[in-house]
Amino acid sequence: MLGMLTLKDARRTYSVLKPYVLQHRKVYGGLFFLVFVEIALTLAFSWFFGAITDAAIHSSFERMKWLVPLGAALVLISVASTYLNTLWETIATNAVKRDFSSHVFNHILQVPGKQFTGLHSGDLMSHFTNDIHNLDGVIGSGLIQLMKLPFIYAAVFIYLWQLNWQLALLSVFVAPVAMVSGVILGLLLRTNNRFIQERVAQINTLLNETFHGFFVIRSFLMERTIAAKYAANQQQLYELELSNARLRGWFYVGSQAAASITFLLSLCIGSYFVSGGILTVGALLTFVNLVHHLVYPLTELAGQWAGFQKSASAMERICKILEMEKESDSLPSMPASRPVVTSIQLKDITFSYEGKSSLFDHFNLQIPVGKVVAIVGLSGAGKTTLFHLLQGFYKPQSGAIFMNGRPTTTLTISEQRSFFAHVSQEITLFSGSIRENLLVARQGLTDVQMMEAAEAAGIHDFIAALPQGYDTEVGEKGAKLSGGQRQRLAIARALLKDAPVLLLDESTSALDSETEYQVKDAMQKLLSNRTTTTIIIAHRLSTIRDADLIVVMDKGKIVQMGHHDEIMKQEGLYPRLIRLQSQRGVPSLDNSFDTSVI
Repeated sequence: MLGMLTLKDARRTYSVLKPYVLQHRKVYGGLFFLVFVEIALTLAFSWFFGAITDAAIHSSFERMKWLVPLGAALVLISVASTYLNTLWETIATNAVKRDFSSHVFNHILQVPGKQFTGLHSGDLMSHFTNDIHNLDGVIGSGLIQLMKLPFIYAAVFIYLWQLNWQLALLSVFVAPVAMVSGVILGLLLRTNNRFIQERVAQINTLLNETFHGFFVIRSFLMERTIAAKYAANQQQLYELELSNARLRGWFYVGSQAAASITFLLSLCIGSYFVSGGILTVGALLTFVNLVHHLVYPLTELAGQWAGFQKSASAMERICKILEMEKESDSLPSMPASRPVVTSIQLKDITFSYEGKSSLFDHFNLQIPVGKVVAIVGLSGAGKTTLFHLLQGFYKPQSGAIFMNGRPTTTLTISEQRSFFAHVSQEITLFSGSIRENLLVARQGLTDVQMMEAAEAAGIHDFIAALPQGYDTEVGEKGAKLSGGQRQRLAIARALLKDAPVLLLDESTSALDSETEYQVKDAMQKLLSNRTTTTIIIAHRLSTIRDADLIVVMDKGKIVQMGHHDEIMKQEGLYPRLIRLQSQRGVPSLDNSFDTSVI
């Protein structure tokens, strides 16, 4: 059963990698040709040693005159073959890994949000830093060896059979032992390598979480705990690697023992044949030189099969990613022109996260175009989920979202997301300069456009005061900027996308009151000159009071809707939150109601 499973994995591995290998078939064709060159050189060198030995014994100088140049020619061919084999193998292996790595990366970029949230960044990193590099066993030297070794064994066996069939039969007794030991080793290594790769993924996860939570670790004095956890993981990895070394060590000891016994038997029996005139000294020299090539293909083939197990184990992990559905057939891209929105409607939307009860149940909402709409409510009401549904990060189980009267299911991902510019609660900036982070919104932006957006977000003066201005590096995830600066830069980036719908999810939560007022005032002036619909999730009363429409949500349902003054005349959740805010004397709705992302 285990053997059948391994063969199944072999077929799956090569079926996945086949398109990438075929893209470089010329290089692989060259490597396959060199397989036969190496076999010919192996036989030729062994024949040469025997022939020149016999010529020396019989003092045949005439024969030696042409054997010596022939030996030199064989050396030159061997050198050229070795160089080309090294070069072409490197080209083939790295080209396939490059193309396959890009394919896996692109696939991850297209995984739906519902599935992506179940993946861990440490595991994903491990796929690229560990698993893909472990595919060498099936696309590089391992693949060539698996093709070459059977040919070498067959060619050498036929040649030695012609020299002396009795000695050639010795290999028949070695073959079963070598093959069985290789299969057993392969299965053991497969299991062990799976544990190793899982442990490496856990270490990557721990490193990722440690570096991202560096100051939290310091604040809670977790250094000893984290260090002990890392050391324990490393110890377990060390023990697994040691098990691998023991398995391979026993296998290579057995291989060496089989080769040594075969060599000694061949030498002893061959010497007896020489003394009886059955073999010449040169023929015996040829035989003992070749007998190694009769044994090592069997042991090496088993070893290569064991190496394949490591690659199959890595491919098994990668295939779990590749088996995930994609949300589109191609990578999304920004459209050339700014789309126009004439209507936005959510109709009979039913949605739930996996394993949970429905968050939305026949939810309906008509969003007025060109207006400012505020979404407010208790934590868990579904406000952020609403933004995710609009952008197609998640798909409703039933119902539809209509843009300009068309259901989003008829739109491409690029078309649907081009309608929206989003500033989320958790600001994500990329390593690089401020300019590079702004260019994420749209390529080809001018300095004037960037400065206008930065002024609208209230951050231009800060950037201009920096020694390198817009070319200042922001650090990893914007670590060199304050929370408010990161948020304002994200607002500027969203404005630069020039989308017809602006989604602001807690976008001013990290700003002080004065800066928030400056941002709002500048944005209001900027938005007044655009046909932009702005949808805001916010705590702050000032933002809510200015909205054209306030939508109050509770547990996935709309419980109140209208202008601030209209809703305040009613009884319900919104007035209650306003009164609670007034009692606490803070300029925003109580953050305890609104900080969770649902």
